[in-house]
Parts: sequence; structure tokens; C-alpha cells
Amino acid sequence: MVRRETGLQGGVLLSKPAVHHRRLIVTGGVTALGLATALSLAVPSAAGAQTQQAQGHHNKVTVIASHLNNPRGLAAAPGGRLYLAEAGRGGKVCVKGGEQGTTCIGLTGSFDLVTKHGVKRLVTGLISGAGEGGVAAEGPVSVSRGPNGSFYGLFGLSSHEVPPKGVIPGYLRAAALAELGRLVRVSPHHSIKTISDVGDQDWAWTNTHRDLAPKDFPDANPNAVLYSHGHRYVIDAGANTLVNVHRNGVAKVIAFFPVPKGSQSDSVPTCVARGPDGALYVGELLGGFYSPGHARIWRVVPGHAPKVWATGLSTVQGCGFGRDGAFYATEYQTGGLNEGPTANPAGDVVRIDRHGHRTHLGVGKLFFPSGFAAGSDGSIYVSNCSIAPAGGLSPQLCKNGGQVVRIS
Repeated sequence: MVRRETGLQGGVLLSKPAVHHRRLIVTGGVTALGLATALSLAVPSAAGAQTQQAQGHHNKVTVIASHLNNPRGLAAAPGGRLYLAEAGRGGKVCVKGGEQGTTCIGLTGSFDLVTKHGVKRLVTGLISGAGEGGVAAEGPVSVSRGPNGSFYGLFGLSSHEVPPKGVIPGYLRAAALAELGRLVRVSPHHSIKTISDVGDQDWAWTNTHRDLAPKDFPDANPNAVLYSHGHRYVIDAGANTLVNVHRNGVAKVIAFFPVPKGSQSDSVPTCVARGPDGALYVGELLGGFYSPGHARIWRVVPGHAPKVWATGLSTVQGCGFGRDGAFYATEYQTGGLNEGPTANPAGDVVRIDRHGHRTHLGVGKLFFPSGFAAGSDGSIYVSNCSIAPAGGLSPQLCKNGGQVVRIS
């Protein structure tokens, strides 16, 4: 689910070409270029002297939900269940443009509850845009358990990506304006309420800080939400920021993630988690380069400058801490971000223990993984085939559509 940053071309939501200065996002773009033909499925071996293949514990991968439409963010829910954001499969209103030549828009996104009995869609009819066939959709991207039986949901992009009047039907344009870039809260009765237009605020922040990324700003693409200790944090992969959304909806930037001088790309932060030490940990997709090994994990203490905590990862899309106190990161493509026909779909989950030792948990079993959640039983959960519609990418790749898997 590397979602490539989408934008407005020809007056409609489209995926922009993968030029070096664009920030990619965790949901909609990488495979739109023809991953169905990229079926070599070669799995790169784990690299690094401090890494090892998991033995015994944490290496059994079990599919607990399948035939999902672009499953993205995951979060633990009461009773051992999971909240899930499905970006949808687009729709039947198609316009020219985008990576695949056509972008189709519809109301197929949803926020779900994954249980041992299956998937229950709690909120449906949400905005979604994808290439023909429903691959690599944009829409709902993240979830986080909230207080009193509620949960938070997040949409990517911002209202600045919505086409002008007359390009798409009014009801779709209204939905896009009301939802893209929004942080929402879903009540125990499944009613949905907008909390903040965080995407628009991030876009405005980058517009006044163009010097930080002159080739890219203004830009915004919220990608992950975390509710923790009474705070609502949002990671923006387009603005390269971590913000704290206040009760009045104001999004205050508490960290900006830079890249080394001469980098191909931006940082592209994609996930945020609260560590056992109380600090916030942020994973990034690129760290400035498309090749493997450049993604970093940042440690953020609000009020202080962020510091790099771990290096040497690749295309991190989701992250969190397990019950064992270890840090986990899902790697979307272990071979580095590649959006062309030679794209390698092999993904992984990297476990970093308290001493810094690394273990690889999903080699050979995960393809384009994205979201992460830690279970109360010690298992971890990952959204797999995260850019696949329910019908799959091809007979050989993610043929059962998007999935949620348990690694135990």
C-alpha cells in the first residue's frame, strides 16, 4: 500500500507520477503501474549482521480476514478484536488521468471491526478513489481506539485535491470535500463526527514553510492517527510532520522530519506509536531515498527536537510496540520502493527488541503489508496485500484480495 501521493490533474483526484521530489504515501500508488505483471515474487534474504530469521515464536502467519478492499490501518479494539480502515475500491465514475490512465471514484471506503466471526463494516459509503479494477485506492487510511467505546478514523489527502465543480457528480465532490484529510470520531453506535480538518491545516502549514521543501510544498497527506494519554496525534506523509490535534480541532505541529542534503525524496513519515518509555516513535517510508535501508525510526519527546532511534529499515508503513515491549515495523517492500513493472511485492515485519537486536517475522509470507496492531495475547496483526481490492491483484499475487493476518 504504498500510496503514491495523489493530486489534481485535469480536474480530478489522480495519482501523480513518481518523480524524485514527490512524497509517496501509504496507500495508493505503487501497484497501479502494473504490479499484476510483476510476479517474480523473489523474496530478498534478510540482511545485516544483527538480524536473524525468526525461529519458533512469532513466525506463524494466519489469515484471519480476506477479500478486503485495500486494507490499511489497524488498531486493537475491545475484546481482542481489531478496528480496520479499508480505503475501498474506487467507484464507477471514471475520468482520464492518474497512473493507470483512469481514476475511478466512489463511496466504497469503510471503517470496520474484525472479529473471530468475520468482518463487520461499522461505517460505510466513504470516499474512495482508485485506478480501474480498484487497485491502490485512496480513502480511509488509519484508525485508533478512543475513549468510552469510540475510535478515531483518518482520511488521506486534503480538500485541495478535490476537483472543481462539474468534473464529477456533486454528491461525490461533496463527500470528498467533507472527508479527505479529516480526522473523525466514530461513536459506540457508529455515528461519525468530524474532529479536525487536519489535512487542510497541514497544507496551510507547508504553504508558509516552503523553505523546508521548496520542490514539494505546499502539500499534505495525513496517514496515521494515534489516540494516547488523552492526545490525538496525526502523522502527515505529505507535510512530513507529527501534529497534536487539540480539542478545538487545531492541529499543532510538534515535529518536522528532515532528510539529508541531496536526498531524492522527503522523509515521508507513515506511522506513530507510544513507547513503553512514554515517548512517541515515528516510522518513515523513505528517509530521503527509494533504495532499501534508508527508512528511519524517530523518537519524539514533545517539546524537544526529534532524534533518530533506529536506521537501516525499508519502506516502513505501520509500526507499534508489542506486549513484549519490542518495537515492530511493517516494511511494504523490502527491496526498496519500486513502482515500475519490476516491482518486488515482498514485504516483512521487523522486530527490534530492547537491546536493538532485529528479527524478521514475515519473509516470504507478506506482500505489500501496511497497518500494524499488537494483540493482548502477544500476537501481532498486519494488513497484508494492502493495495489489493477484494478480487485480488492477479491469479498469482494476492488472489484473495486484501487481508488481515496474525503472526504468532
